[in-house]
Amino acid sequence: MPGGLWATLALGAGLSCLARGRTQDALSALSRCGELVAGSSAAGVLMGICVGGGLTLASRRTGTSARRLALLGALAAAVTFPAELLVVALATGVGPVEMVVTVLTWPVMAIVAARHSTDIAGRTRAHPWLWTAGPSARRPRRRQPSQP
Repeated sequence: MPGGLWATLALGAGLSCLARGRTQDALSALSRCGELVAGSSAAGVLMGICVGGGLTLASRRTGTSARRLALLGALAAAVTFPAELLVVALATGVGPVEMVVTVLTWPVMAIVAARHSTDIAGRTRAHPWLWTAGPSARRPRRRQPSQP
């Protein structure tokens, strides 16, 4: 999320420089935009794999409550968020404003992951299309006819 914000601003700066005829500055800004988009996408994939995989493994345990799933989702998102922080740091030259805003989004991302952890694990009742039935809701087995 924060990488997208900075990529949008870098794209605007690049187009502005291009309109003014400053080609070298425009190429530099557009290059930063590309770094931010690619790096932020990779960090998002990493976060999705860690959060989704962790919640999938945890939800297979019987008795895993929604609170535990939320805690696990928040923890997985908080642990993998430094990848996004690293992307923003490298692409913006560790700019103070960029780093502060990115660090401030860290708890927001953890809260969002915690809030939607039951959706991700397939344990929600709020969205029926996301809900997967547990072992007790499986179809009953057909009885085989008894042999004489």
